[in-house]
Amino acid sequence: MKQIHRMIDEIRKWMPFTPSSKVVCLGVTYDCNEEAAREEFLEDFRSRVLLTYRSGLEPPLQLAAGGTTASDSGWGCMLRVTQMMLAQCFVSLTLGRDWRFREEDLKEGSTYLRVASCFLDTPEASFSLHRLVEMGQRILGKEPSSWFGPTSAAQAVGHLFEASKVAGPDFLKTVGCAVFVDGPIYKASVMEHFDNGCTSVILFVCRRLGLESCNLDEYQQGLDSCFRLPEFQGLASGNSSSSAHFFVATHGEESLLFLDPHVTHPALQKPADVIASGGLRAERPLRLPWTSLNPSICVAFLVRSKSEFSSLCDRLCEGPREQVFEVLERQPTYNGSFDDLLEADDLVVVN
Repeated sequence: MKQIHRMIDEIRKWMPFTPSSKVVCLGVTYDCNEEAAREEFLEDFRSRVLLTYRSGLEPPLQLAAGGTTASDSGWGCMLRVTQMMLAQCFVSLTLGRDWRFREEDLKEGSTYLRVASCFLDTPEASFSLHRLVEMGQRILGKEPSSWFGPTSAAQAVGHLFEASKVAGPDFLKTVGCAVFVDGPIYKASVMEHFDNGCTSVILFVCRRLGLESCNLDEYQQGLDSCFRLPEFQGLASGNSSSSAHFFVATHGEESLLFLDPHVTHPALQKPADVIASGGLRAERPLRLPWTSLNPSICVAFLVRSKSEFSSLCDRLCEGPREQVFEVLERQPTYNGSFDDLLEADDLVVVN
């Protein structure tokens, strides 16, 4: 059955698709029945940062069994999706939600290139594949070429954040990152970042919304409504059989629209490579029915003050969203190990 689902998902990627219904993209609504609104949405979508598999990684990654690999093709899709979600947060922070890609964004020293440089394929880049893999190995025991789920990828980012604030670009120095791996959002964990001088905090909220498939009867309406929130920065998940995707929009009541990392391009080792590529941009949105959404998810939010965070918590706890999210004042003490929490992460979506 998984083979059939995988075949259907791959065929759907190549089928012509024109948005023709209401589209909600990262807090902005477009009526794509109208041509002008459809073009506005497509310009918005094409301005999102697309990060894909890469070949020619230098230095190559050392494998635990010996040897090396110079590509993440076939196993790095969730790491690329998490990079895209983090890049979206950085774009919102530095360029704003109304920003749209222009040719001048490829000029040397531009804010766009500063954001893109965080994800270059070198060990020096703040959130490169090299650094994410290294952190995954250190804190989670995941060897290079191991598949990451949305929770483990989010954890790797969270652990990299403090070091990146010291050595990374200036805009990171007052940004915090709170990763919630077991479902609830703990207010104290976010407020602590603001108390320590952060002016913005990124939230990665990881959930499992079903066993072998997403429980849409219980969770679809609440998850769908997140796309309307101005703090929402995207959804890291995948399809029902194999692949990780970065979801940024909904199309009517039937589908989600995503960026796909499953194309291999040469490694980006310097900003000039981004310039030569013409920008990290997707040509067109791809569509996935809600019925094919994987139950393992990570939702990203960006808040810029204590009051904005408190307001977000209130909205996550009302209406259908309260089926998806739980907000507690602080994290309770667990008897189980952290490793037990991660077992729910890496099971349904596999490359």
